[in-house]
Amino acid sequence: MVPMLLFVLLTIHSWFRWAVVLSTLTVGARYARGWIRRRSWTPTDSALARAWVGAIDIQVSLGLLLYFTASPLADIARQDLRGAWSDDSLRFFGILHPLSMLAAAFVAHAAWIWTRRTEDGANERFRRLGLGVLGVLVLVVLAIPWPFLSYGRPVTRM
Repeated sequence: MVPMLLFVLLTIHSWFRWAVVLSTLTVGARYARGWIRRRSWTPTDSALARAWVGAIDIQVSLGLLLYFTASPLADIARQDLRGAWSDDSLRFFGILHPLSMLAAAFVAHAAWIWTRRTEDGANERFRRLGLGVLGVLVLVVLAIPWPFLSYGRPVTRM
């Protein structure tokens, strides 16, 4: 059962990362454009921000499910964190990747809250959310197991 669960979760998690990356790039471009052009904040801007945070939440939930139920690498790393630190693959998948992605989710939520609470107008909303998107993008790109890394994974999984 666990190998099948591992396969299914890894496949979904691998493919859904592109929804996170694409939504991050899309909202980042929209909010940068809104900030530069000083346009009005619309309900669509709020809806896109909520969808972006939701996509990150889904991906983090899939990752946590994988981390705590099916991943043999995460299981080994959790049993011996000190030992995991000396192995590239265990360090990345057992410690750095989950912490980076949790940090990205925290930044996304904090940016959305910070944006909603501003009373300084649309331009400040675009700026605040744009900064949050930039922070998330940096964390996500650094935490993807790119194929060229020693512990890398394929860009897509089948």
